[in-house]
Amino acid sequence: MNRSRLVFICISLTTVFFVASASIVAANNRQQDDGSDSLYKYLSVFAEVFSLVNRAYVDPLDPENLMTGAFEGAVDALDPFSIYIPPDEVEAYEATLAVGKSHSGIVVLKERGVAYAVAVEEGSPAAKANIEAGNILSAIQGQRTRQTPLFEIQSILAGAAGTEIEVESIQPRGRKKTLTFELGSYEPPAVELEVRRGIGVLRLPSIQSNTPTSVESSLRTLIDDSDSLPELTERDKLVVDLRGVAGGDPEAAYKVAGFFAKGELGALTSRENDLATFDGGDSSIWEGRIAVLLDRSTQGAAEVLASVLKQSAGATLVGERSFGHSGRQKLLELSNGGRLQVTDAFFTGPDRQPINTALEPDVKIRPTFIPVESDADGEGSDDAGAEGDGDEGKSEGDEGKGEGDEGEAEGEGDASEGTAEVLKTDEVLERGLTLLIEDEVIEEKVAA
Repeated sequence: MNRSRLVFICISLTTVFFVASASIVAANNRQQDDGSDSLYKYLSVFAEVFSLVNRAYVDPLDPENLMTGAFEGAVDALDPFSIYIPPDEVEAYEATLAVGKSHSGIVVLKERGVAYAVAVEEGSPAAKANIEAGNILSAIQGQRTRQTPLFEIQSILAGAAGTEIEVESIQPRGRKKTLTFELGSYEPPAVELEVRRGIGVLRLPSIQSNTPTSVESSLRTLIDDSDSLPELTERDKLVVDLRGVAGGDPEAAYKVAGFFAKGELGALTSRENDLATFDGGDSSIWEGRIAVLLDRSTQGAAEVLASVLKQSAGATLVGERSFGHSGRQKLLELSNGGRLQVTDAFFTGPDRQPINTALEPDVKIRPTFIPVESDADGEGSDDAGAEGDGDEGKSEGDEGKGEGDEGEAEGEGDASEGTAEVLKTDEVLERGLTLLIEDEVIEEKVAA
């Protein structure tokens, strides 16, 4: 059967299935019983569509493929982290979860069928291959990612050490490059403390269980060890750089936040109640003015930390909108043997608002990139996020950019070979430093 026809049918079934699912959720949320017949009406329509398609469509259909497409479409409509895993893929997916990004260094998600790099860890195999956050991954190992489920893409990237990976990466203005790298273990970058223009800059490349210990050590150095940092002149000012930090351990983020803030820091909250609360205690280690640097790859644990620092430590957010999702994923077993990975709870800041939308910077800055000629090996750094449809964080901008770029790349990819873009200067960091040096006061945004 023609592939486009199958895609059309799957989309149609997905629409009906999602409407039925939404109706069930809405009905469960209503306090009073306003007639259960409406609930079954949508399920009845779905069953009717499925039956009619099977009997009336011109080509024979595989019911299992249709249902799998409907399931995948339904969870894709929830958020990028929700996934349907068919029964015969469960074992492989569990192995994928155990490896995570430790062999590739790249966090990949799909939205509206577009696979893209959310973040790429420094020093990882993917980073060495010049894959950058925001790049569209249009193909992997010769497979078009539009037709490849997310769990399969993640499984490929969590393969055995030594496996060679080939990806087709679409970069700004539709530049398409085929990049290769070898999967393998690498040393994750450590917490870094440096002094710029007399101010301490604390760079967190990731937030894991050991991060609080490293951050505490760095803060102690800022406070107590003046001899090791002779350039440090502004001891009550600090830049915290969370750009490119996706995923991670939210509980570790709360521990780090406790070094700066006192009292209640936030919670893990489900639809009905708090599942856990996080407290910073009665005292903090460091007090002073803070600028937190964000970009569209700032996601998960980093958004927890940024939220607490803004709300409880008075930090100023500088840069771009964050990704907008710090949730807990749960793997549910289905009656057919498959699995459903869904977001069952969100982390919050002290205001108890779920972190399920992008954090807005107080000072918005989009990095400026300039075109340069790349060398014969294709070296050069393309802008991961400056080109796109605005600062739309995780979805609206990236999805629109992804779909447009993929189409554009087919016609223009070869024309722009040899050209890359590099960061003119780290304007986001410079703006954060200037803000602290000049003691600039940023007016609080007030919702209309």
